[in-house]
Amino acid sequence: MTGEVALLRCRSYGRPEIESRIEEAFGLLGGAEAVVGKGERVFVKVNGLLPAAPEKGVTTHPEVVRAVVLQLRKVTSDIVIGDSPGGLYNHAMLKRLYDRSGFAAVADETGAALNFDTSVKEVRVPGGGMLKSVTLCGAMVDCDRLVSVSKFKTHLQMNITCAIKNVFGAVPGMSKFSYHARFSSDDDFADLLLDVLAAADPSFHVVDAVVGMEGDGPRQGDLRDVGVIAAGADPFAVETAMMAVVGLPPGVDKPLRRAIERGLCAGKLEEITLLGDDLDALHCEGFRLPVKKDTVSYVPAFVMDRFGRMLSVKPSPAPGRCTGCAKCEQVCPEGAISVVDGTAVIDTGKCIECYCCHELCEHDAIDLERPPLLRLFRRLGG
Repeated sequence: MTGEVALLRCRSYGRPEIESRIEEAFGLLGGAEAVVGKGERVFVKVNGLLPAAPEKGVTTHPEVVRAVVLQLRKVTSDIVIGDSPGGLYNHAMLKRLYDRSGFAAVADETGAALNFDTSVKEVRVPGGGMLKSVTLCGAMVDCDRLVSVSKFKTHLQMNITCAIKNVFGAVPGMSKFSYHARFSSDDDFADLLLDVLAAADPSFHVVDAVVGMEGDGPRQGDLRDVGVIAAGADPFAVETAMMAVVGLPPGVDKPLRRAIERGLCAGKLEEITLLGDDLDALHCEGFRLPVKKDTVSYVPAFVMDRFGRMLSVKPSPAPGRCTGCAKCEQVCPEGAISVVDGTAVIDTGKCIECYCCHELCEHDAIDLERPPLLRLFRRLGG
């Protein structure tokens, strides 16, 4: 099954279509018995970035999660659904996530459990590039099998979040932001994601790309009908296939690029066995990357090398929308944000451009500002 990827057209979240497509994906890859053993405990790790209604496209759609659970139940009834969202990792936050994002309803209907175990464990990273060990959620470590059900979206720092980036959610709560601070460059953070992936060691990946997100994802991008379900045991193969679906070279996906550079995968479509629907029929034209990537399109490389910080896109609180809730202040890994007179203020000298504030603001109150010089290059670029 390694190196095999199921790609299937799925045009809506209607229950019959989702169930049929997920069942077909598992069948093409040997069935649920090829993923888990009889009676094993399975942790279904969703994309639960923050509590958000399914129609927002921020989290894995609950109908996809439900269909995956139904397939796994053919082999085992010991199934737990969960994630560690951005911010606090406690019972109250998890309950909000599960209730608002539809995962609680899935658990009620399927008999799966919801994870409220907030213990953490230090796990060795085999062949680590940045770390020898990493802190992970205890429940994801203690399970027999970890099954990742990701959401296909753009990501301001990594360009793409898919099978690889989704597993970063195995890092508990606020620990994510300490890692952001330690590994602030894009390449270092991409390497960190590969280390977390190696430590968590998921057995299987399903990608919800029925409705994806383009532009300034993973929180405030634009919804895009991609119309695809992808699945496979090899996260690099799954991600390479999804990049082909949206017509982008694998190197645009920064974690995938680092995996290629480290020799973890070839990143070549011809070395992957594609199963299911024809790739050409699934192609999604004109998929848009985040504005940070957009910067490189307009500015010569020698200018970026010398003046990159002056040209980079900056997060900026919107006074009319900011509620002063201080969530951004809590999650900023560099302590660059404070709330003054009810509005967030960012110290741009401390900002490392990880965009955690933009990603996790539940009020859509963090805008992205292009500096004047960048706007000039954009005009010159047409």
